[in-house]
Amino acid sequence: MPTLLTNTKNIKESIIKLSPENKTNNPDSVVTGNSINNFSADPDVTLINSIGSIEQNKNTHYYSYGNFNLARLLMHIIKQTGPVHAFMTSYSFSNKSINAIQNRLEDKQLLSFKVIIDNRVKSMSPKPFQLLSTMFNYRCTSIHAKIALLWNDNWKISIVTSQNATDNPKLERGIIYTDPTVFDFDHKILTNEFNNGTT
Repeated sequence: MPTLLTNTKNIKESIIKLSPENKTNNPDSVVTGNSINNFSADPDVTLINSIGSIEQNKNTHYYSYGNFNLARLLMHIIKQTGPVHAFMTSYSFSNKSINAIQNRLEDKQLLSFKVIIDNRVKSMSPKPFQLLSTMFNYRCTSIHAKIALLWNDNWKISIVTSQNATDNPKLERGIIYTDPTVFDFDHKILTNEFNNGTT
């Protein structure tokens, strides 16, 4: 299958704004303006060639075809941004992903890291949870969203994806946003969820 890489200008991303102050009963939303998009979908292309370089004000839409998970994607982006803070959510974690994140903390490529995981991880994946809970700043809540935020003085990145931090041969879909408006929206909501989560 050939790689599909195109630039599309002036795609209007609009979401109806509904009562952002009501956390429990109404969805939160944000409206973003026009943006430039890259599209990548090729099962035979590696992570580095598939995602390529990220750019300011350009979103990257991708399918992973099982070639990489969310943790590996973070490692790839960090090589381009330089040291960043990271905040992510995941429904599941592998020991391999936990160790990769810990290594980036130790070599200061991750300046800080915190994570929200679903309540059921404790019982579904007790060994990875035990490792994660001793290494990272974490909270548990009822969550199925898979989001990763990366930021420093030059970048504000939101990754919204179906991927977890586990290796999975299934087809996964994601978008890498470099729009600060999207980042600020995600950061606000996830910080609130983190602050209301449990350990």
